[in-house]
Amino acid sequence: MKRLLAAILVLAPAAAAAGPFDQPWALITNDSALSADPKLRTVTVSRVDGESVVKNRAYVGPGTRIVTVDLPPRKGFSLGTQENFELVASPCMRYQLAARLDTATGERWVPVVRSAETIGECLTKFRGGAAPK
Repeated sequence: MKRLLAAILVLAPAAAAAGPFDQPWALITNDSALSADPKLRTVTVSRVDGESVVKNRAYVGPGTRIVTVDLPPRKGFSLGTQENFELVASPCMRYQLAARLDTATGERWVPVVRSAETIGECLTKFRGGAAPK
């Protein structure tokens, strides 16, 4: 009985200290790179599944996520706008989000995944071997 209790006391802190990188993860962030497309704009990732995001980065587990993004006010508009959309996050993937305007001067837009790429560190840790180049 004492051995069982000792084992529980030793393992309990380790289980409680489990972090977001102990299982495969996905990263949801904005894409701040300039685009030659005048209809593509940088967004701010503000929430994922109702939880606030810090510095436009959300580390999440795989699965369907509800992402809230904000488009700051543009020339000719005094208010920014916000949209929610569903993103199916795969393990070990980085999603960079942007806004696609209906017209270059219009206010209507939809959130888009501008790019998606694998996270090499995650692949190496959970799938074994080296990440693809």
